[in-house]
Amino acid sequence: MFTTLMAPRSAYSTMTTTELVRAARDHDGRAWRELVARYQPVVSGTVAAHRLAEVDAADAIQNTWLRAVEALGSIREPEKMGGWLRTTAVHECFAILRRMKKDKSCEALIDDIASDAPDPEAVLLRNEVRGILDAAVNRLSGRERALIHTLFYSPDPRYEEMSRSMGLPIGSIGPTRQRALRRMRNDRELCTYRF
Repeated sequence: MFTTLMAPRSAYSTMTTTELVRAARDHDGRAWRELVARYQPVVSGTVAAHRLAEVDAADAIQNTWLRAVEALGSIREPEKMGGWLRTTAVHECFAILRRMKKDKSCEALIDDIASDAPDPEAVLLRNEVRGILDAAVNRLSGRERALIHTLFYSPDPRYEEMSRSMGLPIGSIGPTRQRALRRMRNDRELCTYRF
């Protein structure tokens, strides 16, 4: 026959919540530990229902107990401690969720700001490439240079307008462009630059 060994119940485990709160107010550590043991499932279950990340859930639980310690002297109805802890845990979870939402919106704002402004290295590289390309375009003949400027630097180049403004037949725009681009590809300075 087996006998079950059970730990003797402490006097604290038989105390009412009101008695435990009064004892904890008087700095009785064992009374506080009994309150925590008694109501930890309430606090943990309430926090778990909010599906926070593990570290955030731990913060919510810790903050709930911190609020309980701070409010121990002002709790008017200690027998309603479970409800008070549940409500406090909900408030702590909402505070964490609000902070997370604010942090995410701040991160999104920072990402938007950062993505709009190119980094200094990209600006320097773009300016260097632009300078080399501009120099290569400027080494083209007058008609080819004017055509490249119109094709690549105008907002919406139309062949009819280019033909009229440059005095070129529409059919010669394509071949002139190809000759200009071929000359640019063979440009010594442009060829030595590694993009």
